[in-house]
Amino acid sequence: MKKFNPTFLIVFVSVVLLSGCLQNNGAKVVPASGIITQNGKPLTDVRIEFSRMDTGALSFAETDAEGRFTLTHTHGKSGAEPGKYRVSIFQKGKPIPLPAGKKPEDIPEEQRNRTTPEVPLTMSDKKPLEVEISEKGDSNIVIDLQ
Repeated sequence: MKKFNPTFLIVFVSVVLLSGCLQNNGAKVVPASGIITQNGKPLTDVRIEFSRMDTGALSFAETDAEGRFTLTHTHGKSGAEPGKYRVSIFQKGKPIPLPAGKKPEDIPEEQRNRTTPEVPLTMSDKKPLEVEISEKGDSNIVIDLQ
C-alpha cells in the first residue's frame, strides 16, 4: 500500500485558491475618464476614488493641471468595472515646510517629506456623489463641485 503524499494535497489546494484569486483579476474593466471642476474651474491636484456600490470594487486617479483624470482599477488595469459608484474626492496634503534654519539632513528621514492630511471635498448640499459607468465605458465623466 502506498503512503499518502501531502505534496499532492498542498498543490491541489494551492491551485484551487490561486484560480479563485485569478478570477478576481479577470474583472471586466472599461475605459473611464473625465474632468472635475469646482464652480466651473478645473480642480487640480486632487485624488478621486470610485467605489462600486454593490461590490466595493475600487478605481482611483489624480487630476492633472486641467482637472482631467483617467481611472485605474485596483488590479492595475486602466479604467473601472461597469456599475454604479460612490465618488470621493480628496484635496491632497501639502508639504510641511522645514523649521527655520534646518536642512533636510538635519531632520529624521521619516519626518522629511511630511504633508498635511488629505481633506475630503463634498458638494455644498452634502449629497453623496454618484456616477454610473456603462458597459462600454465612459470617457466624458463630468463632476462639478458647487
